[in-house]
Amino acid sequence: MQLFTIIWTLVCAAIIIGYPLYLFNRPFAPNVMHKENEKGHSNTVELLSIDITKQLPGWSFTLDVPQITEEVLNNNPILFYLESKEACLKLPLNNTEMGYTANVYKNVGKVYVTFKSLNDGVTNFYVPAWHLSKLKILIIKSNDKKIYGNWAIKSEKSLIHRNLKRAGINWNSYEDILGYLSNIAAIDFKGHFVAPSPKRHGYRAKGSPLSSNEQKLISTG
Repeated sequence: MQLFTIIWTLVCAAIIIGYPLYLFNRPFAPNVMHKENEKGHSNTVELLSIDITKQLPGWSFTLDVPQITEEVLNNNPILFYLESKEACLKLPLNNTEMGYTANVYKNVGKVYVTFKSLNDGVTNFYVPAWHLSKLKILIIKSNDKKIYGNWAIKSEKSLIHRNLKRAGINWNSYEDILGYLSNIAAIDFKGHFVAPSPKRHGYRAKGSPLSSNEQKLISTG
């Protein structure tokens, strides 16, 4: 009996001493760590800020946005906000104070913004240079239904809009939306870019930038 007790004590001591040594000496598993980090940062929102002051005055402008790949275009919600002196205005929008309606269209690597008169929705509206300064773009990359919902359709049946309403978030407010997303996703700021002045092609080229690409463009709600 005494011998059994001694053997049992030695076995317990070996386990107590040996297990920490095993943990210390076992090979590092980077794949496991990568998966844990990937899971912890699965919600990502790419943020771009584009200076559009050189695009105005005008009734439309076209921007090169290489971050909008074909995969992003087909799979990720994208939000657009125009920055004015007073606030950031979500596109599409009706600006009753200025008297214009603005719409945004997206294609692979491209973003188009047009301005029309609020009176008839057809007449081109030339936005003054002092009115707008930046276009903010939020590309939502996530499989989480809390932030991946259908942003393009404002509906009581849309999960994302119900979540925003419960949280007291005004989705037309850039600051509110960015604050909401930053609590549940990693904000990846891609940088501030300056859109160059558009090339002037003379009278014949004065037309809608949507004319040759209209069938390919995706309207953003």
